[in-house]
Amino acid sequence: MKKQIFLFFLINLIILELVGFFLPLSAGLHLGLMLAVAVCATLIFTFFVWRFSKKLALIQKKVHQINVANDDTHLILPNDDPLHGLTHELNQLQSHIKHQSHRTLRQENELETLVKHLPIGVMVIDRYGQVQVANDVIQELFQHEFDPIPHAYQQDIVQPELLTMVNAAMQRQKSGQRLITFDTPQNRKNIRVQVLYSEIRPKHFQVTVLLTDVSDLVAMSKMQSDFVANASHELKTPITAISGFSETLLEQPTDEKTREKFLTIIKQESDKLVKLIDDILSLSRLRDDQPGDLKLQQIHLADFVSDQLDDHQASAQLKSVKLENNVPADLIVTSDEGRLMGILYNLLANAIKYNDDGGHVTVAATSTFAGWQLSVSDNGIGIPTNQQQRIFERFYRGDNGKTIPGTGLGLAIVAEQAAQLSGSINVTSELGVGTTIKIDFPNDN
Repeated sequence: MKKQIFLFFLINLIILELVGFFLPLSAGLHLGLMLAVAVCATLIFTFFVWRFSKKLALIQKKVHQINVANDDTHLILPNDDPLHGLTHELNQLQSHIKHQSHRTLRQENELETLVKHLPIGVMVIDRYGQVQVANDVIQELFQHEFDPIPHAYQQDIVQPELLTMVNAAMQRQKSGQRLITFDTPQNRKNIRVQVLYSEIRPKHFQVTVLLTDVSDLVAMSKMQSDFVANASHELKTPITAISGFSETLLEQPTDEKTREKFLTIIKQESDKLVKLIDDILSLSRLRDDQPGDLKLQQIHLADFVSDQLDDHQASAQLKSVKLENNVPADLIVTSDEGRLMGILYNLLANAIKYNDDGGHVTVAATSTFAGWQLSVSDNGIGIPTNQQQRIFERFYRGDNGKTIPGTGLGLAIVAEQAAQLSGSINVTSELGVGTTIKIDFPNDN
């Protein structure tokens, strides 16, 4: 631009001198001509400056649009324009910024979706102690809704152990993890806490809090420990009896009557041991079964229940317990006969075993809108409220476990078989009144 203006002035001066040389002019006329040339040069210079300023204004406007607006248009100038190179670089910068902006937005959306749908609680705290991110899970665990705008983490974290861990990360750059307990009005939760300190860049850090509800895992671990302890005890009792009486028979001479008594005890304890092992193996097989292993067929339920009641008549007569079939004669259901037999066998065995002498047991069934319901009721000793949710645990035996024989696996088998048939179990019981166990089965099993 400067080069073009300089050349323009130089050419005008040369022309002016040539005119003065070939056409002698008076001093006044010569001065006037010079003024005229100067005015023309000034006008032309102003025009060029105006055009240049206009282009600069367009470039400035484009920079502003790139900065604050989502503008896709490019600024185009001729190749020989002095500002062509600048506008080309500006257009390239605009495309790069747009690409980076879209990429950043996509990553932010993906991260937000990921954090929102994680099955664990997530909280991110910046170096100023402000909560920047908190997903729905962590709000459910804390049982209150977080302020959507950044705020101090002490506003949300009130559990002393968790607060101590977060303070250690914020003040001493110390990560940590531990298992803590969250007490709520409804229940107690076991939470695995991970507090992670991470430095983004020098003097810039964040603290991430991860909360995982492991209550089910803790409960399962306890059940496994109880299972091993109870199984060991249940196995040890008959084995000890068998070993003791066998040793007595081998080492000490006994009369025929005593020998027969000892052998009878050994046989009884052996039968208990076989029953216990069979139940454990049944549970193991049930755990390994797949939905495709079901053998569904139509079952005339009233006749099916009658056959099961006949199998329990002998044990019922020992306690003078009356067995009653209240299943409608025309009710036909679709189910797996083997699993349904296991369910009814164990429910009837328990109803008779935990009944009073002279009591009664009733089997009933009804057709429902979504499927059908099977129920077994007794007027026996009943189950305490605090034990009703545990009776389906393996080897769990209530307060009467020491006086009434059994393995503690019958109802665990019922629960497994009912689950395989997509059944849901409901227990209602009252001490001294009796117990009713209902299982709802869907039509599609």
